[in-house]
Amino acid sequence: MNLRQLELFVAVVEAGSFSRGAEISLLTQSTVSQHIAALENEVELRLLDRTGHGVLLTHAGELFLQHARQVLTECDILRQAMAGFRGLQHVYLSVGASNIPANYLIPTILPRLSAEHPGIALTMQTGDSRAMLDRLLADEVELVVVGSRSDDRGIDYLPLIGDLLVLTVSSRHPWSRRTAITLDDLAESPIIVRESGSGSDQALQQALRQTGFDPARLQIAVRLGSNEAVRQALLNGFGAAFLSEISIQQELKRGELVKVPVVGFAVKRQFWLARRCRRTASPAAVVFAALMQESFAP
Repeated sequence: MNLRQLELFVAVVEAGSFSRGAEISLLTQSTVSQHIAALENEVELRLLDRTGHGVLLTHAGELFLQHARQVLTECDILRQAMAGFRGLQHVYLSVGASNIPANYLIPTILPRLSAEHPGIALTMQTGDSRAMLDRLLADEVELVVVGSRSDDRGIDYLPLIGDLLVLTVSSRHPWSRRTAITLDDLAESPIIVRESGSGSDQALQQALRQTGFDPARLQIAVRLGSNEAVRQALLNGFGAAFLSEISIQQELKRGELVKVPVVGFAVKRQFWLARRCRRTASPAAVVFAALMQESFAP
């Protein structure tokens, strides 16, 4: 078993087929098939089921994939550590971020990151907070920036800036002309919410419960998988939603969206820079974390 075989195995799984995995790896399909067969012979288990529509992981393959990714991640960290001694040249850093940090925080530090450390190549994965924390635990990314924390003791959290989720409607919504509404009013109108597992949804539900309001009273019209999707729905005149104040500054200035105060109610949340406990950070991760903390100190 060697690292190249592990890389090819992961490539085939992520591509969904031997042919696509071979194309990505710049090898022939027969060569890739031979490497995978050699792995299966060594572990004496079938790792992939070959079907007419591609490949599927067996149960043994799922376990093998988990450990293969960990091995390859450790190799990347090793290479990055050595590159760190040579001045951060040709270093790859994988980070994850939930929607708001991915769209409104991390992009603002990229010019400085590129100017001060041009040898760092950044790859960012996006998704809801829970999915990003799962990827962190699976060693698929080295750092994540999220809008909520989990109870997992294997993660360290460093606080970044806070954010407000404000009730927002389009300028055509009846509430746009109200100076304020009550929570009872909120329960009587269709509302758009983010998907379960997102930091926004968790923060909203927690804030409602703290006031004694049962979140089940909300008339949820739809759950959408990104802040951008919610914003677009509002701009098209559909419903009301609690959106990150950071994300709607331009629409508020243009009058396309309107904030509606809710009497005695506010949704506050914190952004967090998360990393694995007891794991040595790569030099690139140290640089990225320092920039995030300097730029978005609480």
